[in-house]
Amino acid sequence: MYGGHVIVRAFNGEEKSIQKFVKMNDELYKSEWKSQFLSSMMMPVMNFVGNLGYVIVAVMGGWFVVKGIIKIGDIQAFIQYMRSFTQPIAQIANISNIFQQTAAAAERVFEFLDNEEEIEEKETRIDINKIKGKVEFRNVKFGYNPEKIVIKNFSEIIQPGQTVAIVGPTGAGKTTLVKLLMRFYDVNDGAILIDDTDIREYSRKDLRSLFGMVLQDTWLFNGTIMEILDMDDWMQQMKRL
Repeated sequence: MYGGHVIVRAFNGEEKSIQKFVKMNDELYKSEWKSQFLSSMMMPVMNFVGNLGYVIVAVMGGWFVVKGIIKIGDIQAFIQYMRSFTQPIAQIANISNIFQQTAAAAERVFEFLDNEEEIEEKETRIDINKIKGKVEFRNVKFGYNPEKIVIKNFSEIIQPGQTVAIVGPTGAGKTTLVKLLMRFYDVNDGAILIDDTDIREYSRKDLRSLFGMVLQDTWLFNGTIMEILDMDDWMQQMKRL
């Protein structure tokens, strides 16, 4: 929502976004409250069980001593055995919440480590000073998710000096073509060529130095339509100066 703040404002989605945040925040609060409550209860419960065991040993041991079944030293031995048994369990229960946090953090770390490495560049360098500007998309197939292809078998040749406009609705893949051309992503199939040379033969630094990319950002102003029009007139006057 923060990354798409401009879009949220453009479509008047502030109230819906707030409601979604409140719902997610409530779920997080309930989960965190249960986690803290249960983790804080583990140590007292284990202490209670341990103390209850001491009471049982003391009462039953005293009864057995009176009956002459065991001796007082046996009671002391039982108490030591119980402490040796319950102390590690109590420590594990005390750090059980930390184990859960560690598991969640490890899952994110391993997800990061499992990402594919960027394809290494070839050592051979191509002289970009002799570039004429012919661009060719040859049977290009691409999808941000390989199982869901967005661009299917796209081919086009743009001659040097030719001006081409790519027009289409939102999500049609216009920006994706530019990202592929500048090799922010590699095609799943097919090839993109500059002067009949696959762009994968160029280094990324040299390839991107051939392009100028200007993104269109939308700016929303607080105020009336008249104020925005007056601001636009003022900006046009500043350009003339």
